Amino acid sequence: MAIESLLPIPNIFNARRILCVQPHYDDNDMAVAGTLTQLAKLGAELIYLTVTDDLMGVNDVLLSDTAATDALKRDQFAAAKIVGVKEQYWLGYPDAGDYDYFAVRADLLKYIRLIQPDFVFTVDPWLTYEGHRDHIQTGLATAEAVMFAGLTKITSTDPTVDAAYEEHEIQGIAFYHTREPNYISDISSTWEDKIDAVRCYETQFDPEGMNRRVALLDKKSEQVAQGQSFARGEPIKVLNTSALHVGI
Repeated sequence: MAIESLLPIPNIFNARRILCVQPHYDDNDMAVAGTLTQLAKLGAELIYLTVTDDLMGVNDVLLSDTAATDALKRDQFAAAKIVGVKEQYWLGYPDAGDYDYFAVRADLLKYIRLIQPDFVFTVDPWLTYEGHRDHIQTGLATAEAVMFAGLTKITSTDPTVDAAYEEHEIQGIAFYHTREPNYISDISSTWEDKIDAVRCYETQFDPEGMNRRVALLDKKSEQVAQGQSFARGEPIKVLNTSALHVGI
């Protein structure tokens, strides 16, 4: 019997401070903006952390890296205002580039110890056929950082944060972009908020591409909700953090 079947699935709506770790600047909102908007409206504090600089997908190839970064952050702040994100951090690793997995994990340990979230959202690194290494590395490094947050012998990138850290409880971890959900979130009431947030991401989508993406999200939300008592849903794999390692 799988260990996760023996552990209670944590209730994401009990979370008060949520760290959402994404590979690229729009992943959190494309996947679960409906759910996160609900959580923010219920009083949860949302903090977004973006791992890569996201420069490879910028539409306008004539933009300098500085101008592109400014445009990306403009999009993010506009979407964040809709979703209810309180704070954002950026690690700046090269989008689709060469960077060290353990450096990412050390950075994530720093922010988990500093922010002390009681819930963490991230991309599912075990998604079948996932071909984007940024997604795989981000999801796996986040899972390990959640596991190792209390083990300060595993150092972060900031010794002062490690020294000051007092172990706190992380209630659970929620993986989005998953094919193995154990929870379908009802986003009927926040669907329009989600689409308004998604449409803020203009730097990587031209109007036609954005319309295609919104149409795809529309169909996906209805497909996910089939058999439910609501019209639109987001699929999430929610785990007790003890389920992240077979030896625990």
